[in-house]
Amino acid sequence: MELQEMTSRERFLRALRLEETDRVPITFSYVDPYRELTDQERRLGFDRFHRLVREETDVMLPRGPKAPGIYFSSTKEARIESKTWEEGDTTFRCDTLYTPEGELEAKRKSEREVFTSWTYEGFIKTEEDVEKILSIPYEPLEIDITPVEEAQERVGSDGIVATGVGDPICSCAEIFTLRDYALTATRNPRLIKRLLDFFGKRTLDYVKATAEQTQDVFYRVVGPEYVTPPILNPKFFDEYVVPYDRELIKAVKKTDNIACIHCHGLLRTVMGGMRKIDPQALEPIEPVPKGDIPLNDVKERLGDRTCLMGYIQYNDLEFDTPEIMRKKVRSAIQQGAAGGGYVLFPTAEPIARINDRMLANMREFVSAGRKYGQRY
Repeated sequence: MELQEMTSRERFLRALRLEETDRVPITFSYVDPYRELTDQERRLGFDRFHRLVREETDVMLPRGPKAPGIYFSSTKEARIESKTWEEGDTTFRCDTLYTPEGELEAKRKSEREVFTSWTYEGFIKTEEDVEKILSIPYEPLEIDITPVEEAQERVGSDGIVATGVGDPICSCAEIFTLRDYALTATRNPRLIKRLLDFFGKRTLDYVKATAEQTQDVFYRVVGPEYVTPPILNPKFFDEYVVPYDRELIKAVKKTDNIACIHCHGLLRTVMGGMRKIDPQALEPIEPVPKGDIPLNDVKERLGDRTCLMGYIQYNDLEFDTPEIMRKKVRSAIQQGAAGGGYVLFPTAEPIARINDRMLANMREFVSAGRKYGQRY
């Protein structure tokens, strides 16, 4: 019997809970289509993209609570001061972290018309610097859930609200440069474990306190990709990721919310670890050849307990033709949607200009998702 048409909210929540839906949910990666765009974003084509998201998709609206502090602590004994400057098309930023044991500096840069940045100098440069991080006292954050509640009211039946948290390994990795993190995590597990334990309790307390105040919110736990190839040998996954993320996921699942793991990169060798973590959703699942495991294999290994989201490469939206995009959407739905528990979802959000070709592919992504997603 054909199901009655659902609202986007109903469709999302049923798919994420592995229940039957009227069609596959279709969404873009954590886009707020209601916010006021800057003049620069309009010049780069984001107005047309946001209109598409707002009018044609199941919206996943990103929003977090207000929880001011440093490394999940509201302590007054540490603070960060930042300064920025421009050199040509590059914007530089220097953050100075003041701790009870001394100062640390980190430096990042971004390019004009590109909405992301790169760390070229991390807070941690020596083993002694780690002691400065560890000296930051822990006082649980004061959490104001109002922004999440307002976002739920704003999106209404047109979608759901998503909030995110970096897991302990994410917090570790982001205080180094990527190179220094990979070298330290490989050569000095003892030091990484000290940092993981430092971040672990704080992160878990934050997730518990937040999730207990919300309902039907999508909690995205970010960070496991830092322990997958090509960044790190996956032999560390059970030590650096599983025990911490399993507790974060468990804390969310004890409430009326959705617990998701976000993990780019190569997944084949960490499927066993993902099974141990046991999330309700996994995204974005990089398609072959950038990824290393077909979606139907992930479905076979995890699909009885986990909703799968993704398998459409973001770069393909930029470079494919609509005809090729249609075939990829059809293949993803055929592999992931059988029996329910699949969301059509690209692997990333736009970070630069949205030209006519990309917009055409985005429209085809939505159109094909509606056409082929009706079968499941």
